Amino acid sequence: MENDNAQIRTHRYLTFLSAGRKFAVPFHNIRTVLIAGELHPIPEFPDYFAGTCVWEDKAVPVIDARRRFGFGEGEYGNRSCILICETEFAARSGLGNIGILTDTVSEMEEMPEDRILPCEAVSREAYTRYLSGYFLLGDTPCYIVDAGLMVNDCDIDAVREMAER
Repeated sequence: MENDNAQIRTHRYLTFLSAGRKFAVPFHNIRTVLIAGELHPIPEFPDYFAGTCVWEDKAVPVIDARRRFGFGEGEYGNRSCILICETEFAARSGLGNIGILTDTVSEMEEMPEDRILPCEAVSREAYTRYLSGYFLLGDTPCYIVDAGLMVNDCDIDAVREMAER
């Protein structure tokens, strides 16, 4: 006999918008949220990097979510934020913290584990390397992002060297 009172594990996510689409980062990966300010360009870096910001006296590489997700250039405004994230992959590969430049931060969502679906169910053509799944907020899909996996394998050494300076 199954236990109807079995606890379903929930996960907490901070949601954000990029080009009108919803994304989420696991809350335990977020170190802080900054108001998007001056970013310092990184010479000869891939175009999906917006530059670096300074947090806790360290330069943190910042990925432009719009460009990374293939949405192209966009205007960032007074609601734009940078999510400073640390992930297991980033820690293992020596990347340290990674910033994600977003249009705006939306809200905190608690999602039961059984409502988190694999990205393969969305589209076989979609590039899902840095998406660990998705959940629905009403009729709107919200894609779960792994910030550490947003950095291409061929760019890891350059990001690591920049972070060590």
